[in-house]
Amino acid sequence: MSSPSPLLVVPTVLWTAVAAVAVITAIVRSVRIRRRSADPAGSPAPWNPYGPDFTVAVVAAAAGYAVGALIAQRFTVGQAALGVLWPTLAATALAQVARGRLRGSAPVVTVLFAAVGAALLGVLSG
Repeated sequence: MSSPSPLLVVPTVLWTAVAAVAVITAIVRSVRIRRRSADPAGSPAPWNPYGPDFTVAVVAAAAGYAVGALIAQRFTVGQAALGVLWPTLAATALAQVARGRLRGSAPVVTVLFAAVGAALLGVLSG
Protein backbone atom coordinates (compact mmCIF):
# COMPACT_ATOMS: atom_id res chain seq x y z
CA MET A 1 0.00 0.00 0.00
CA SER A 2 1.40 3.38 -0.97
CA SER A 3 1.49 6.43 1.24
CA PRO A 4 -1.30 8.95 0.78
CA SER A 5 -0.56 12.12 -1.12
CA PRO A 6 0.29 15.24 0.91
CA LEU A 7 -2.30 17.00 -1.24
CA LEU A 8 -4.91 14.92 0.59
CA VAL A 9 -3.31 14.63 4.01
CA VAL A 10 -2.81 18.36 4.61
CA PRO A 11 -6.47 19.33 3.95
CA THR A 12 -7.63 16.38 6.04
CA VAL A 13 -5.46 17.44 8.98
CA LEU A 14 -6.70 21.03 8.65
CA TRP A 15 -10.33 19.86 8.47
CA THR A 16 -9.80 17.69 11.54
CA ALA A 17 -8.27 20.59 13.47
CA VAL A 18 -11.22 22.86 12.62
CA ALA A 19 -13.62 20.05 13.54
CA ALA A 20 -11.93 19.49 16.90
CA VAL A 21 -12.03 23.22 17.70
CA ALA A 22 -15.72 23.36 16.71
CA VAL A 23 -16.62 20.38 18.94
CA ILE A 24 -14.70 21.76 21.91
CA THR A 25 -16.20 25.23 21.41
CA ALA A 26 -19.73 23.82 21.14
CA ILE A 27 -19.26 21.80 24.34
CA VAL A 28 -17.85 24.77 26.26
CA ARG A 29 -20.66 27.05 25.06
CA SER A 30 -23.26 24.44 26.00
CA VAL A 31 -21.87 24.13 29.51
CA ARG A 32 -21.90 27.90 29.91
CA ILE A 33 -25.45 28.15 28.59
CA ARG A 34 -26.68 25.45 30.98
CA ARG A 35 -24.94 27.05 33.96
CA ARG A 36 -26.58 30.42 33.46
CA SER A 37 -29.92 29.27 32.10
CA ALA A 38 -32.02 31.10 34.67
CA ASP A 39 -34.07 32.43 31.75
CA PRO A 40 -34.31 29.50 29.28
CA ALA A 41 -36.59 31.45 26.92
CA GLY A 42 -34.05 34.23 26.39
CA SER A 43 -30.87 32.18 26.20
CA PRO A 44 -29.59 30.27 23.16
CA ALA A 45 -30.09 26.51 23.07
CA PRO A 46 -27.19 24.29 24.14
CA TRP A 47 -25.56 22.06 21.55
CA ASN A 48 -27.36 18.84 20.79
CA PRO A 49 -25.59 16.60 18.24
CA TYR A 50 -28.97 15.08 17.36
CA GLY A 51 -30.65 18.46 16.91
CA PRO A 52 -32.20 19.97 13.80
CA ASP A 53 -28.95 19.86 11.79
CA PHE A 54 -28.34 16.15 12.38
CA THR A 55 -30.34 14.76 9.43
CA VAL A 56 -28.83 17.22 6.98
CA ALA A 57 -25.33 16.49 8.27
CA VAL A 58 -25.78 12.70 8.04
CA VAL A 59 -27.03 12.87 4.45
CA ALA A 60 -24.24 15.24 3.41
CA ALA A 61 -21.58 13.14 5.15
CA ALA A 62 -22.89 9.90 3.63
CA ALA A 63 -22.88 11.40 0.15
CA GLY A 64 -19.42 12.90 0.63
CA TYR A 65 -17.98 9.67 2.00
CA ALA A 66 -19.49 7.62 -0.82
CA VAL A 67 -18.03 9.90 -3.46
CA GLY A 68 -14.59 9.97 -1.83
CA ALA A 69 -14.42 6.23 -1.22
CA LEU A 70 -15.71 5.38 -4.70
CA ILE A 71 -13.10 7.64 -6.29
CA ALA A 72 -10.40 5.88 -4.26
CA GLN A 73 -12.07 2.52 -5.00
CA ARG A 74 -12.17 1.66 -1.29
CA PHE A 75 -15.88 1.73 -0.50
CA THR A 76 -17.25 -0.75 2.04
CA VAL A 77 -20.48 -0.42 3.97
CA GLY A 78 -18.80 -1.00 7.34
CA GLN A 79 -16.23 1.73 6.83
CA ALA A 80 -18.90 4.04 5.44
CA ALA A 81 -21.04 3.63 8.55
CA LEU A 82 -18.15 4.57 10.81
CA GLY A 83 -16.68 7.15 8.43
CA VAL A 84 -19.83 9.25 8.58
CA LEU A 85 -19.91 9.61 12.39
CA TRP A 86 -17.05 12.07 12.95
CA PRO A 87 -17.97 14.41 10.07
CA THR A 88 -21.61 14.44 11.24
CA LEU A 89 -20.68 15.25 14.83
CA ALA A 90 -18.22 17.93 13.72
CA ALA A 91 -20.69 19.50 11.29
CA THR A 92 -23.43 19.79 13.91
CA ALA A 93 -20.94 21.36 16.32
CA LEU A 94 -19.77 23.81 13.65
CA ALA A 95 -23.39 24.68 12.87
CA GLN A 96 -23.98 25.45 16.55
CA VAL A 97 -20.91 27.68 16.66
CA ALA A 98 -21.74 29.33 13.32
CA ARG A 99 -25.33 29.95 14.37
CA GLY A 100 -24.05 32.42 16.94
CA ARG A 101 -21.78 34.15 14.42
CA LEU A 102 -23.31 33.77 10.94
CA ARG A 103 -27.06 34.18 11.02
CA GLY A 104 -28.89 32.14 8.39
CA SER A 105 -25.87 30.33 6.95
CA ALA A 106 -25.71 27.43 9.41
CA PRO A 107 -27.40 24.90 7.06
CA VAL A 108 -24.95 25.70 4.26
CA VAL A 109 -22.01 25.43 6.63
CA THR A 110 -23.34 22.12 7.95
CA VAL A 111 -23.74 20.56 4.51
CA LEU A 112 -20.41 21.72 3.14
CA PHE A 113 -18.40 20.86 6.22
CA ALA A 114 -19.91 17.38 6.58
CA ALA A 115 -19.57 16.55 2.88
CA VAL A 116 -16.00 17.79 2.52
CA GLY A 117 -14.81 16.11 5.72
CA ALA A 118 -16.43 12.80 4.87
CA ALA A 119 -15.09 12.91 1.31
CA LEU A 120 -11.56 13.50 2.58
CA LEU A 121 -11.90 10.64 5.05
CA GLY A 122 -13.43 8.45 2.34
CA VAL A 123 -10.49 8.98 0.01
CA LEU A 124 -8.01 8.20 2.78
CA SER A 125 -9.93 5.21 4.19
CA GLY A 126 -8.69 1.71 3.93
